[in-house]
Amino acid sequence: VPASLSVGAPPHPSIHTPIHTIMSEKRPASDDHEEGEEDASAKSIDRLRGKPLGEPLPDEWLRVKQVAAGAGAGAITKTSVAPLERMKVLFQLQGMQSSGDPKYTGIRQGLMRVFSEEGVRGLYRGNGANVVRVVPVYALKFSFNDTFKDMLRSPGEQLSTGKMLLAGSMAGMFQTSVTYPLDMIRTRLSMAAVSHAQYKGIVDCGVQILRTEGVLAWYKGFGATILSATPYVGLQMTFYDLWKRVLFEYTGDNVPARVLCGALSGLAAQSITFPGDVIRRRMQVQGVGGEPRIYHSTWQCVLGTWRHEGVRGFFKGLTVNAVRALPGAGIQFAAYDSLKSLFGI
Repeated sequence: VPASLSVGAPPHPSIHTPIHTIMSEKRPASDDHEEGEEDASAKSIDRLRGKPLGEPLPDEWLRVKQVAAGAGAGAITKTSVAPLERMKVLFQLQGMQSSGDPKYTGIRQGLMRVFSEEGVRGLYRGNGANVVRVVPVYALKFSFNDTFKDMLRSPGEQLSTGKMLLAGSMAGMFQTSVTYPLDMIRTRLSMAAVSHAQYKGIVDCGVQILRTEGVLAWYKGFGATILSATPYVGLQMTFYDLWKRVLFEYTGDNVPARVLCGALSGLAAQSITFPGDVIRRRMQVQGVGGEPRIYHSTWQCVLGTWRHEGVRGFFKGLTVNAVRALPGAGIQFAAYDSLKSLFGI
């Protein structure tokens, strides 16, 4: 009996068998192996791209949109709380020039006095420079923070408190180094009426500082700022993430919860680092208009504040800062969510 007719023998293809059937039956086993290699390569590429296996890549403009939303929210927030921001700076610098009775004794009294002496514009003096400063500050702060978190995070890892603090602190240090001259100009504009300096605007203020005090004057108080801004951003980012982990278990992810988390984290971080902020402001203002410098170093400023004003001198303006921080955080997150919706995020 021919082998082709024996029981159990595979039949030979006839001329009536479709060609695709023959090809599928004759397909070598190596093809399946190649498909497995392609799947493995695709998964490896997914891992390199940092996305979960099998999920589509995120919008390539997502980070840009988030940065733009954060910068816009910062500008809206700073403008909304500008009068309180001005009072905070005035309280911080009060006591540098005389030992008599303080000019500003409370938030309401201070706001009314500024309004009576300088009008509505006085309440917003320095806000233009502050808004210009805020746009790159928010853009750099958030992008640097995300970058450092990605560098420190292992695949699938939830960052520890220490790593979050390190990422935020590094973001604060890099961002402050880039944007510090704008912060210096904003402080000088806020104190223009008190120091009797005449500035026509942001650019004019920067040029006058350069002409009368030199280029290094743009970085007066930088040492104290690094010591306060670096841990401030680190604490702010870390507290915010930690509050979200705790609070979202009870409330879920929603706008009011984010506002509360932001307010609590900002208030705590600013209160802890507030003494450094006071020293920074005092170092920035001294020597305005070519006048003699009161302090020749950050340490001398610390000692001088301690000797003449005691511990309370390091916390001047803390109350108005707390009043400013709480609504500021609420406005910031509400504006951020609105802008995200506008940008289609």
